[in-house]
Amino acid sequence: MLLEHLIYSAALAIIVGMIFMHYTGKDPSWIILLMTIVPDVDYVLSCFIFNCTATLPITHGDFHNILALVFLSLCMALVLSRFNIQFTDALICSGIGFGAHLVEDALVYKYWYSYLYPLDTKTMGWGIMTETRDLFGWAGTQVLLAGIIILCLAVGIRMYCEDGWMMSKYVQNYLGVGKRVKLYVMEMI
Repeated sequence: MLLEHLIYSAALAIIVGMIFMHYTGKDPSWIILLMTIVPDVDYVLSCFIFNCTATLPITHGDFHNILALVFLSLCMALVLSRFNIQFTDALICSGIGFGAHLVEDALVYKYWYSYLYPLDTKTMGWGIMTETRDLFGWAGTQVLLAGIIILCLAVGIRMYCEDGWMMSKYVQNYLGVGKRVKLYVMEMI
């Protein structure tokens, strides 16, 4: 479900980045995308440790809780603060990215992870959508389609709030071809 996590978190990062840009003049939303994959590091560690030794059992789902959210978000914020990123910005975006992963898993899986550990060890989830992995074994089409729609909405919201739907500004500023396209069109007329 990695592809779906990146799509949903990209939509969230677009909106959060817009808010950060408005209030601080900076856009640290890339941290959200980075942190959205961190809860699944336990899967990689479990495969690695299982192949090396069986003394430290880490299983998939061990990082899917609020204890890991707080601890790993603090660690990421400390690391990023060494690279001149404000600690509070990094902490907020790290928490949002990690938390988004947990919410996305709760939407798909019912009674799968104990999200509230150490406060509660009961497994929970909503299971509103079903994960089928029917798109080349990489993603579920139902979950992915909903994520793409949400991503398009987030892009539209940010475009409207920042520029009032002025697509020409995006072409000029982000593609760097605005003036050349305008001149080419003027020559054709």
